Amino acid sequence: MNFLSSWPTVLSAMLRRGESAEAGLLRRARDGEREAISILVNRHRTRLTNLAFQILRDRESAEDAAQEILLRALDKLPTFRGESEFASWLYRLTLNFCLEKRRLDQRRAEILAEHLGEEAIQTASHERQLETRQLIERALDALSEPQRVALLLREWQGFSYQEIAEILQMPVGTVRSRLSKARRQFQVAYQAQQSGVTV
Repeated sequence: MNFLSSWPTVLSAMLRRGESAEAGLLRRARDGEREAISILVNRHRTRLTNLAFQILRDRESAEDAAQEILLRALDKLPTFRGESEFASWLYRLTLNFCLEKRRLDQRRAEILAEHLGEEAIQTASHERQLETRQLIERALDALSEPQRVALLLREWQGFSYQEIAEILQMPVGTVRSRLSKARRQFQVAYQAQQSGVTV
């Protein structure tokens, strides 16, 4: 009997035991199996990096953040209780890490501005990207942090309402309401930026 023909039997046995493929990987990763760890890391690295980029808005910082988050997640893997999906837990770690990093970076920029002046910061910063990206960033900045995070998770990362509810640890109805308000405010802010009006 070859592997492919036995796969339905193996899968049904796993399901009877109540263990999903992801749960099996997590169990093996907890036991230190390198292959399982590699699969988990590779499965989530791109989405983590993209989410980190949407929050931090710098590719290098996002890649560094994703690497740090994956290391922390592997370190905290024994504490994962499985009350939510592993991906939801991982994206929650990403949000917390990136939001805190962004707050610290903003505070450092404020301190630097106080000591060096605005001109030095502009000289030190890298070139601004395309005008459309700038408009989108400013419109996102006009949103409250909870609205911005919900909008990024839905529109840029493609999470379902249920997944967002798990990541943000809130009811699906609250997610829908928050997204509705965020979309309206984003549209107003984006149109105002196009017109040159500061929101």
